[in-house]
Amino acid sequence: MDCGPTCLRMVANHYGKTFSISKLRDLSYITREGVSMMGISYAAEAIGFHTQGVKATYEQLRDEANLPVIVHWGQNHFVVVYKIKKGRNGKDKIYIADPSIGKLTYTKEQFLNKWRQDNLGELKRGITLLIEPTPEFYEENPHEERKLQFRYLLAYLRPYRKYIIQLMLGLLTGSLISLIFPYLTQSIVDVGINNKDMGFVVLILIAQLVLTFGQTANGLIRNWISLHVTTRVSISLIANFLAKLMRLPIAFFDAKMIGDIMQRINDHNRIQSFLTKSLIDIIFAVITLVLYSIVMASYSYSILGVFYLGSILYLGWILIFLRKRRDLDYKRFTQSSENQNSIVQLITGMQEIKLNNAEKRKRWEWERIQAKLFKVSVGGLLLNQNQQLGSTFIDQTKNIFISFLSVQAVISGEMTLGMMVAIQYIIGQLNSPIQQFIGFTQASQDAKISLERLSEIH
Repeated sequence: MDCGPTCLRMVANHYGKTFSISKLRDLSYITREGVSMMGISYAAEAIGFHTQGVKATYEQLRDEANLPVIVHWGQNHFVVVYKIKKGRNGKDKIYIADPSIGKLTYTKEQFLNKWRQDNLGELKRGITLLIEPTPEFYEENPHEERKLQFRYLLAYLRPYRKYIIQLMLGLLTGSLISLIFPYLTQSIVDVGINNKDMGFVVLILIAQLVLTFGQTANGLIRNWISLHVTTRVSISLIANFLAKLMRLPIAFFDAKMIGDIMQRINDHNRIQSFLTKSLIDIIFAVITLVLYSIVMASYSYSILGVFYLGSILYLGWILIFLRKRRDLDYKRFTQSSENQNSIVQLITGMQEIKLNNAEKRKRWEWERIQAKLFKVSVGGLLLNQNQQLGSTFIDQTKNIFISFLSVQAVISGEMTLGMMVAIQYIIGQLNSPIQQFIGFTQASQDAKISLERLSEIH
């Protein structure tokens, strides 16, 4: 629905000015049905552009138009054409920026199938908005969009500093307790089993049991504190959002679908999870990683080096997919908004639907939305499988190589069997923070995307 204002924003950015999407949306007279080419033209001229809407042939677009231009796309969308040039095979390549997908490249035939509106003789024409800056454009002072920052979110945690400190102390205590386990495991093998001292083995096992009970009690207390903080923060976030929503003019609700607003409320769940879970988890992960790295260094520097090398490759593989993951999130948000809005319309407008005999048409509309949601889900599954395939291979290769080095050290007499068992335990504990780093990266990306969407309201 925001494709028109977004296209105009991209063109303005090309000429060196950044305008807020909310300002361009207001200037283009956007409605729940979307925006027209005329509306985009009004908005463009309001910020200092000279515009002309034309039906142009491909040759006119390529040879005469001053790029970038906005074109009508697939009968129901707008995109920016920013470059046309010859490829290596001598054929034209058309470069477009699609607000819903990103930058794409098309052949002439693919482009014409999406762009052309009619056939007049041999001429294939498409609707195009020519845009050129005037001196007034460069004098225009863009109204920068106020973006919410993570610092803004941290204000929600300040009233609960006492509880957060308690959580940190609990995490530190749990980490210190778990640090004792590899030494206990090593002593069972090297002392208890080698000396056939069953009394010593039982004593160590009792110590492990007591420490486990201590860790469990510590975890239970942390869960109660976390529930208290999470609930309060969640209520504060949504209550603040609703208060700001109620202060917006009626025109905002004329342009926004109910499903869109509901999805933005759901965005608060991701922000709340990031604040109350991911931030705490990453602190715990750093503490665990530092402590166990020190312990591992006391056993073997080479194994620690292999672990860090494998972990860096693992993290790098996951980071490759972040941009694609972001694109999928925007698509999922759009389709989920349409889905929610469709269901609300079906339920609240049932009388009108029946009076107009529109039951089948409305059901077909809902089914088309489900097909789009399924397509997004397929894209998400493929992304996750590609991530998992590469990350599992890297992680398992790292673990197998560490096991090989440990066994080699035991055979050569550089390490005892108990030390090898302790190292396997430490590697297991070190793998957990790496998973938490990945989870934090994805959660922070989700929170950032949600903040961008909520900036339109705040």
